[in-house]
Amino acid sequence: STLFEPSGVITVTTDFGHRGPFVGTMKGVILSRFPSATIVDLTHEAYVHWPAEAGFWIARSYHYFPLGTVHLAVVDPGVGTDRNVLLAFGAGHAFLAPDNGLLAEAIDRSNADVFHLSGTIIDACRLEDVSATFHGRDIFAPLAAAIASGALSRDDLGEPTLDYIPSIFEPAERRGAQFVGVVITSDHFGNLITNVTREDLDGFKEPVVKAGGHDIDFGRTYGDVSPGDLIALINSFGVLEIARAEQNAAEFLGIGRGAPIRVVEKV
Repeated sequence: STLFEPSGVITVTTDFGHRGPFVGTMKGVILSRFPSATIVDLTHEAYVHWPAEAGFWIARSYHYFPLGTVHLAVVDPGVGTDRNVLLAFGAGHAFLAPDNGLLAEAIDRSNADVFHLSGTIIDACRLEDVSATFHGRDIFAPLAAAIASGALSRDDLGEPTLDYIPSIFEPAERRGAQFVGVVITSDHFGNLITNVTREDLDGFKEPVVKAGGHDIDFGRTYGDVSPGDLIALINSFGVLEIARAEQNAAEFLGIGRGAPIRVVEKV
């Protein structure tokens, strides 16, 4: 895959939200170590304690950034416990996160080489006083700065590993004449976003989505149906989304992350 040449861009994805100084102090540490960094917030509203959603977005967003971007993600329910720090290089990008399944899909999609960061490397980069509860600031932010600035390179890391925690979700799969997937998240508008891809629908003439006790027809965009009507569509990230025109599909259907959905042929 394309070699990683750091561009100085760092994306940050967390479940921290914007209350309190958590995101800000992470950026402060990055800039202290690497003042010319360009830091982009991918999202800080990833669902809390649930690495799957953050990983889903990173896997579908990284290619919109310049080659040489470092993608830092901290959704870390196991903070302070004994878990590995992963650094992966794929498709000209670098991915840094706790080893809790978060990066599995990005690793797969970018065909990345994966490294466990040794205690020696972490100790060389981390802040002097590491808290038990905020490794995003004290360990991950300085590591991201080191990778983005070129201070820490792939040559420093030893051999890649195949030993990392897989994604919490299997990809959507065909079962007989239907495709079965799950809701990964709902967005700001209440649209339900699933792990069924555009390619998964290739075998269907006229697909219908079964979710929350409803049969939902496909359309191209939200305005194709009347306000209040349900619609299934392939969204801007190439995955199946269930929407309710000008209203909230998640509330209306009463389903959310982890809910099963099925795609069948219309009868």
